Amino acid sequence: MRIIWYECKMDVLRTFRYKMGLVSDLVIYTLLLCFFFWSNTGQSFQELYGVENYQALLLLGYVAWTFSVTAISTIASQLLAELQRGTLFFKLHSRLPLQILYLGDLLSSVLVQTIVVIIYSVVTYFFFGVRYTVTLPIVAAFLISILGMYGIGLMIAGLSLYYKRIGAIVLLVQLFLLFVTDTIPTSPVITEVSSVLPLTMCNTVIRNSFVHKDLGMTFLLLCAVSLLWFVAGYVVFDCFMKQAKKKGNLLLY
Repeated sequence: MRIIWYECKMDVLRTFRYKMGLVSDLVIYTLLLCFFFWSNTGQSFQELYGVENYQALLLLGYVAWTFSVTAISTIASQLLAELQRGTLFFKLHSRLPLQILYLGDLLSSVLVQTIVVIIYSVVTYFFFGVRYTVTLPIVAAFLISILGMYGIGLMIAGLSLYYKRIGAIVLLVQLFLLFVTDTIPTSPVITEVSSVLPLTMCNTVIRNSFVHKDLGMTFLLLCAVSLLWFVAGYVVFDCFMKQAKKKGNLLLY
């Protein structure tokens, strides 16, 4: 735990030392969200969930997507940065596997993105009058889905180790998640298929919680799906790591 906490602390310090990444995230996420509100995206949630405050449902899904994007991109970006700096060698000799060690970086990224979420939530409150309440089930759903999406991030990180630069894939995955996981209104057929993703289940849970529907089975499904993705990501990353070592990618990056 001490190693994970140290990793988290160092990453937070790096983030605030180089503020441009944080500022660019804030600007991009806020402008995109404001565009959705200006274009009345999410009106179908009004009928689906039987509430007038459809904008809050859209905002909750957008928050979940923000955290998910962070979870899938954290380990790949950190891994490539470590390779370029030549410091990955030291972490490979840690007592903890990289998949666990990078949980510290994940925690750091989530904390930083929480600041971004708070700021764009405040902006939308003042400009659009959108307000929402964060309850314990909603927080739990966020955290569980983050771990599941981290599993997907482990797979992408494994690909980055083996095939090296794959930044375009990360961007495509982020856009894919925005449009197929019911973050913004999605076809029921697509949503049903994408229910195998933690983010889709998270969106269902947090919106049901917001409108005071019974969570029951949906929350259990979120836990199961997230656990499966985390385990799958852990195993796949391990396989790619072994192949990358055989190929010599860790030495010749």
